[in-house]
Amino acid sequence: MTTYPDSAVINDCLTKAFAESNDEVYRMVSDVRFSGSTCTSIITYGRRVYCANVGDSRTILIRAAPNTTDGCTCRALSRDHKPDDPEEAKVILGSNGRIDSYRDQLGNQIGPMRVWLKNEDIPGLAMSRSFGDSMAARVGVNAIPENKEYLLTPEDKIMVLASDGVWEFLEN
Repeated sequence: MTTYPDSAVINDCLTKAFAESNDEVYRMVSDVRFSGSTCTSIITYGRRVYCANVGDSRTILIRAAPNTTDGCTCRALSRDHKPDDPEEAKVILGSNGRIDSYRDQLGNQIGPMRVWLKNEDIPGLAMSRSFGDSMAARVGVNAIPENKEYLLTPEDKIMVLASDGVWEFLEN
């Protein structure tokens, strides 16, 4: 396959698909004020891979590297959307949100940074993008995917798509 679709068209389609998915979540019968989901997805087209993600689910690529100790290398194809990331923090703070961790009785930080309403200790979301989570959406949490494009090589062997429940225990 020598011709590929225009990357801008693919990115536009992925962004629209994520927006439709988020709208669908809001139309669910369930209360999504304090619940939502992250997503990582790929489209392969010939040797091209288009990766779109929202939140802290992650896609990695495992490449054969015979001259290394493990015989392979790993590369993240997506980026976790965390509130303490400078780009993500700008959106949250610009939407009148607050970024802080949980605090113990003495005011010491506990755990990761989270998204909060300016003057209330809700919702406490540990990511800066998600589907649903309508309370967090009031302060900038959104379902706009980060889209990236990669060209596969013959050394690329495996792609792993997994949620934060996997990545909190394993490195790439």
